[in-house]
Amino acid sequence: MEPLPILTREPPLPQLKDEPTRTVMKRGLSRKPAARLEPSRSNRWAALDQDAHLSPYVRLKRLQISEEDEEKEELFPTRSESSGEKEHFLFSSTCCILLPFLLILGFSGWLLWEHSSPVSVLGLMGQWQLGWSHVASLWKEPEEECSPQCSLVLVESIPVGLDYSRSSPRHLPIFQAWMDLLDAANHSVDIAAFYFTLRDSDTQEEEPSSWQGRQVLEKLRDLPSRGVKLNIAVNSPQKSDWDTEELASKGADVKYVDLERLTGGIVHTKFWVVDGKHIYIGSANMDWRSLTQVKELGAVLYNCSCVAGDLHRIFAMYRALGGQGASLPTVWPAYVSAQSSRSRPLKLQLNGSSAELYLSSSPPALCSMGRTPDLTAIISTIQDAQAFVYISVMDYVPQCTFCQPKRFWPVIDDALRAAACNRHVKVRLLISCWQHSDQSMFLFLESLSVLSREPLGCPIEVKLFVVPALVEQKLIPFSRVNHNKYMVTDRLAYIGTSNWSEDYFTNTAGVGLIINQSEAAPGVTQLTLREQLEAVFHRDWSSSYSQPLSPKPSCAAKN
Repeated sequence: MEPLPILTREPPLPQLKDEPTRTVMKRGLSRKPAARLEPSRSNRWAALDQDAHLSPYVRLKRLQISEEDEEKEELFPTRSESSGEKEHFLFSSTCCILLPFLLILGFSGWLLWEHSSPVSVLGLMGQWQLGWSHVASLWKEPEEECSPQCSLVLVESIPVGLDYSRSSPRHLPIFQAWMDLLDAANHSVDIAAFYFTLRDSDTQEEEPSSWQGRQVLEKLRDLPSRGVKLNIAVNSPQKSDWDTEELASKGADVKYVDLERLTGGIVHTKFWVVDGKHIYIGSANMDWRSLTQVKELGAVLYNCSCVAGDLHRIFAMYRALGGQGASLPTVWPAYVSAQSSRSRPLKLQLNGSSAELYLSSSPPALCSMGRTPDLTAIISTIQDAQAFVYISVMDYVPQCTFCQPKRFWPVIDDALRAAACNRHVKVRLLISCWQHSDQSMFLFLESLSVLSREPLGCPIEVKLFVVPALVEQKLIPFSRVNHNKYMVTDRLAYIGTSNWSEDYFTNTAGVGLIINQSEAAPGVTQLTLREQLEAVFHRDWSSSYSQPLSPKPSCAAKN
């Protein structure tokens, strides 16, 4: 693969002994100097935030109309058609817009004359308003093609004290990936997060390992002074808002999203969009512990404007729900409709090899037109597997965990049983075990594992992953756990932000990244993402930190 152009402001590479990892990072963050900045996109979303008192539908509609006005300058004068072709295009476009309006207006008048029923007319016009977003979508800008320089790097946080052999796979630390993205940012950084605790002030104790989180916070704090817009959508309420309040005082635009009031869940998402072309998505929270005390995994995509643009549409929906009095629209407007889905994945070159990719979202109430629900993505990935399904998640509980009363929810469980027992696909689950684990989870896992016994012989195996902790490390709250949320099969790779129980797919906001890249192109020596993710799973599965499943494991004992 040819090296990419160099950044105008290239961040320092991490000091890694692994030369291939350094090479990938240098290529991944390389790019040409921007020939044309796109501040108009961030300005449009800024305009949306000024109308916080309006409903999300109206605010996004205003945003869509303002974009149409801007796009018309580019849409018509830059075309190469003859004058006659332009006039024909204008006439045809106008007819497409006006004809449905005239027909419905005439039919509405007939209803009023025939039935003397203004209610019927208003109902019809309400349907017309929702349909208008579809008609208006004909005017929106064409979907942007991804750069051939699009690249992907797998990133991890390995907790202090958790050591692998030198021959084990190693990946770029999430801390370094975040710092590089912030150094490279030119005009915008958009962050969707569960919470912000990048300093150890929430523990009331000075923690030496919190230095990485503090450095990230300092970089974020400096963005507005560099002319870089910092936009944040974060769950509300938060136990500690010190970090977000400080960022807001420095110029960040923070939107607090009370999703519990709207769907009964929370914003559990963790992703970044930088300059409309780079993204991070993974399990790490905006928490200093996620950099040094918790095992995390994610992916960074560089120079992938089509993927970043699609992820930004999800971000815009979160932002639209921020503020007092926000409500869920019956139908999300076309401007935030999905640009990728399971049936229509993005086709792109990823690290020099062909790939297909799409983004999924949860809950269904936050899925715009065409968006694949996160649960659908997970089930279809399991059903697509032909040889194996490897899963590494913190929680695997086939029930509605936060419901009162709790209820059984076998959707993913059934898919795994069918894969192993009907299709003889090897299924392995590597589940986290720590003091906050749901005790019922281990019994549910036993019910899966027992299927491997004769005479059934279904190829299902379950192990627990335990992050070791010293005495002083045990005192750090909510740390020392494998927080991964990914799945890899012989055909696909899935990286998500949700734990695996019903609540996270029906009420709570989360996203997933699904990549189909079965093999590298001829001459490309770098492993595909799917192959890298499989290697990470094998590393953890065979490590000394995995242990056999038991109904009452000591790792889950309360301190």
